[in-house]
Amino acid sequence: MKRLNRRSFVKAVSAAPLLLNRKAVLSEAQTSTDSVRRDSFRPDQRFNLTLHRVLEGESPKYTDDFLLADVKPTADRRFTEYSGDLSGRYIGAIATAARIYGIDDRQLDALVNKVIALQKPEGYFGSAFHFDKPADTDMALLWGNGRLLVGLLEYYHYRPSEPVLAASRRIGDFLVRVSPLMLSNEIREAFGAQHFASSYICWTQQTEGLALLYGVTKDERYRKLTESIAAVIERRPGDHAHGYLTSLRGAMDLHALTHDPKLLNQCESAWQEISSSRDLLITGGVPEGWSPNNHRTEGCGEADWVRLNLQLWNATGNSRYLDSAERAIFNELAFNQFATGDFGHRVYTDTGLPAAGAARAWWCCTLHGLRCFPDISQNAFRAQASGVSYEMPVDAKIESPSLSATAESGLPRTGTVRIRILKSTTDKVRLAVRKPAWAESVELHLNGRGSLSPVDSGYVSAEKAWIAGEVIEVKYNMKLRSERSDADREVFWFGPWLLGASAADSPAYFNELTTQNRLLGMPGPGTDPGSGGPYSIPIAGVKVEYAQAEYPDQPGSVHLRPVAEQTGLPTTSWEVRFLRGKSS
Repeated sequence: MKRLNRRSFVKAVSAAPLLLNRKAVLSEAQTSTDSVRRDSFRPDQRFNLTLHRVLEGESPKYTDDFLLADVKPTADRRFTEYSGDLSGRYIGAIATAARIYGIDDRQLDALVNKVIALQKPEGYFGSAFHFDKPADTDMALLWGNGRLLVGLLEYYHYRPSEPVLAASRRIGDFLVRVSPLMLSNEIREAFGAQHFASSYICWTQQTEGLALLYGVTKDERYRKLTESIAAVIERRPGDHAHGYLTSLRGAMDLHALTHDPKLLNQCESAWQEISSSRDLLITGGVPEGWSPNNHRTEGCGEADWVRLNLQLWNATGNSRYLDSAERAIFNELAFNQFATGDFGHRVYTDTGLPAAGAARAWWCCTLHGLRCFPDISQNAFRAQASGVSYEMPVDAKIESPSLSATAESGLPRTGTVRIRILKSTTDKVRLAVRKPAWAESVELHLNGRGSLSPVDSGYVSAEKAWIAGEVIEVKYNMKLRSERSDADREVFWFGPWLLGASAADSPAYFNELTTQNRLLGMPGPGTDPGSGGPYSIPIAGVKVEYAQAEYPDQPGSVHLRPVAEQTGLPTTSWEVRFLRGKSS
C-alpha cells in the first residue's frame, strides 16, 4: 500500500473521480497529473468535501496539539472536559476512511501514540475522576473516554497494535470498575435529561466501545457489562438524541456478535417509537434533543440515525429500515453538510428551516459526519447466496467471491447509475438492483447479452457470466409527487429528494408573512435547471407560481429545489411545507 503523509493523502483523494460532477471539481492539471484507473474506487464528492475540511481546513485546524487538548486536558479550546471526545472521533474517522478507501496516512500513527501516552494509571484519560461521587464533569469525562475507546478500536481494526489494544483494555477495565456505581438507581436518577450532554447517556453510550472491545478480546466481562448497560437505555423526554442513538448502536454491535434476540427487539422497538413520534423530521432525520427539547438538529444525531437504520436493515433484511436510512441520507444528512464540509446544527420550525441559528459543530458533528460516509458506501452493495444486490444509488464498490464491481452514481443529473464489472466471472452471477419506494420503476441496460428479469420482490435483476469492463446502466424513473403534511399544508418530493424554496435564489418569496404564501397549481417536473455547482440536482428542480401573502393580486414564481442543494449555497432559509391556492 502506498504510504502518504497528510497533505498527499488529501491530494490523492481530491484527484480521484468525483462522480456527481467531475469537471466541476477537477482541474485539467489534476486530471493530467494524477491518472486514476477506470476500475478504481474513491470516496464520493460529499465525503471528499468533509475529508478535505478535516485534514486541511481552517477555523479551526485539527492539529495534533488541538486534538490532544482534551486528553491532557488543557483549556486551549472548547469542550476539553469531554476528555477524548474530539481526539477519539478524529482517530476513528480517519482510520476507518483509510481502511475502507485504501488510502494511508502515517501521521495518524504518531497522533495515536501521543494519545495513549497520556492515559492515567487508573485507565481513563483527562482530569481526575471522582469515584466516590461523580459530578457533571465526571459524566463529561466518561462521554469522552467512550468516544476515544471507539476511536482506538477503529484504529486497531485498521492497523492492529498491541499498545493500542492494551490502552483500550485499560479503558474497558476502568469502565468495569465504575460500573456498579454507574448502573445504580442513584446515578440514573441524579443525571436526568436536564443535564443533557452530561446526562446519563454519557454512561449508556459506553455500549459501543465495550461491544467493539468484546469483539476483539472475547473478554466476557465486556460482554456482560454491555448487556447490563443496554438494559437501562431509555429515551427520556428532552434528553440528548446523539447519546441515546449511540447507545442503541452499541447494542446492535453486540447483537451482531452474539445474535441475542433481546438486543434486536429492544432496538426495533426503540426505532418504532421514534418513527411514530413527532421527533422523526420531514427531512428523515431527528432533532438534537427529544421532545419537548426538539428545536434544532445535530449532525451527530443524523449520522447516528443513518447508521442505526443500516444496522437494523443488516440484521433483519426489512426494507423499512433501508427506506428510512435513504430518506435521511438524501435529505437531512445532505442538508446538514455546510459548504465548508462541516456538519453541525440547524434550527427548524413548523414550516421550514431558517438560516438563523445554524452552527458548524467542529467539536463533534464534522467528524461524526465524516465517519458516517464509509458506512453508507459499505451498505450500497450486498453479497447474497444468489449473487450480489445493489441497494442504494450511491457511489460504492464490492469485492465478493461471486462478483467485483463499482457503482458510479449520476442520479442527481441523469437519474442513472453505472455499475462497472471489474473482474470476469466463469459462472453466471445474478446482479439484482433494488427498486426504492421513491422510484416509479427501475430499468437495467446491458451492453452485452444476458437475461433480464422484471421486478421481483422489489428487485430487477440481470444474470450472466460477466466480462471485466462491462457496464450496466441502471435507470431510476422518478416523478414529482406531493404529500399532505397536515390539514392545510403539502410537501413536495422528486425521487428521494425533499423540495423546498430557498431564500438564496427566491428572495422575494421570503418576508414577514412568508409562511402564508400560497402555491398556485401543481409544479411541473423539469422546469428548473438547478442552482448550479457541484451539489446541484437539476433533475429535480421545478418552478411554480405563488400568491404573495402581502399582495396576493401580484403572483410571482418560486423555485422548488432539493434541500440537499444547501451544501453548495451560503447558509440560507428554506420553506418545505406549503399552503396551496387556486391556480391563477
